[in-house]
Amino acid sequence: MNQRNDRPAYLRIADDLRAQIQAGEPPPGGMLQSDAALMRTYNVARGTVRQAVAELERLGLVASEIGKGRRVIGETSGEFGPVSTRYEAVAASLRENIVSGTLEPGHQLPREATLAEHFGVSKGTARQALQTLAAEGLITAIHGKGWFVGDARGALTRTDEVAASIRKTILSGVFPAGSRIPGESVLAKQHGVARVTVRRAMALLEAEGLVKSRRGLGRIATPPLNDSNPGAD
Repeated sequence: MNQRNDRPAYLRIADDLRAQIQAGEPPPGGMLQSDAALMRTYNVARGTVRQAVAELERLGLVASEIGKGRRVIGETSGEFGPVSTRYEAVAASLRENIVSGTLEPGHQLPREATLAEHFGVSKGTARQALQTLAAEGLITAIHGKGWFVGDARGALTRTDEVAASIRKTILSGVFPAGSRIPGESVLAKQHGVARVTVRRAMALLEAEGLVKSRRGLGRIATPPLNDSNPGAD
């Protein structure tokens, strides 16, 4: 890597990675090294690596795929044209995931703070990217819940998803009447959500009469005493 000291470290790293991409390493369609690997390679902090990668996204050389990493695009950012600002880089990455089907209609997008950390930008930049996609009709905001792919009719919050999963296990007999439901920490880990999401899901199920809180025991399954199980499809 060029060791010129008159430019920030993240730009020097971005220049080096850009040169590698232009040389075909990795080739278009390939995956960029992980943040951890780049931190070891360049001996810098994670924030510096994320700034460097964000620069490559701004140039349209890579696109972030949530849950996978950054995929090399090549010299341009494709059909969406050149990416000129950071919020456009974030919007372009999310847009590609939506158009490709990686993010399906009804999928809840990460919070602004999570997106900001993932892309190495400010929360304001992440918010501007989301607003750009909303103006294009690709995502919608549900008051008190967050951002979702598609329109409001298809929005399904993580709370609803967790509640639906636990409801199914109760109605199918996995948790018979009187059995103890796993704790919030266990369920949060199983579903990949925060404990507060599990707590909200449990509140929904308690309102439906499918679980009850028992002092000293936690939450107990209380399924209806019939065999129809209408919600177990």
